[in-house]
Amino acid sequence: MELFDSHAHYEDAMFDKDRHERLDALKDSDVRYVLNCCSDVSVFDTVIEILERHEFVYGSIGIHPHWVCETPENCLDLIRNYAKHEKVVAIGEMGLDYFWKEPKDLQERIFREQLELAKELNKPVIIHDREAHDDCIRILEEYKPRGILHRYGGPVEHLQKAFSWGMYVSFNNDLSYPAWKQPHIDCLMATPWDRLLIETDCPYAPPYERENDRCESSDVANVVRLIAELRNVSEEFVAKTSAENAKRIYGINP
Repeated sequence: MELFDSHAHYEDAMFDKDRHERLDALKDSDVRYVLNCCSDVSVFDTVIEILERHEFVYGSIGIHPHWVCETPENCLDLIRNYAKHEKVVAIGEMGLDYFWKEPKDLQERIFREQLELAKELNKPVIIHDREAHDDCIRILEEYKPRGILHRYGGPVEHLQKAFSWGMYVSFNNDLSYPAWKQPHIDCLMATPWDRLLIETDCPYAPPYERENDRCESSDVANVVRLIAELRNVSEEFVAKTSAENAKRIYGINP
């Protein structure tokens, strides 16, 4: 199988001691592509280093809502400059997160600025939406961007609105957690095959049976298994379809 982990965080500090070794180890797995997603200005250089060192890894540049208070005033100029790299294929992750306590008005301002920049640069966006579903879809409806709702488990009707202007949605091992899997399953069952991506969000969200472990891109194989079981199709179909979708939205032509 050819697997595409459409959202990973090898720039995260949890990989500081072995990120390149763990990425090199993927050559012995079915993972053929990784999208390394960005979180804040402090890791922009690390993201670029990863892209330049590993041929099969592509990336994004952007500001996660959890880091808006640490974001410098020139963040848009920085994103614009780093996004010139030929392997930066998206802007993000960006969005709203009401689980934490960052000021909502600041989150929204930086979210909107990144949406506008993505439109200027003609790049897809990667959207983070945590406990902010109504506000997030309200803003997205204004811009109607190309992109991905990452690790989405909000209202299905919001998801269907996003599909109406061409967005995609990615699923991960949240599908295995008894306490919160149902919203993700509901969204999965409402997702057309041509809009479905798979991801790990590593080092976070390992399979439930390894709840306290660090997650890695190879764990995307478990996501394929879960989706195949839930939707009664083959694992090969899920892997092939999700990889084709990821290449299409990220504009990757191997």
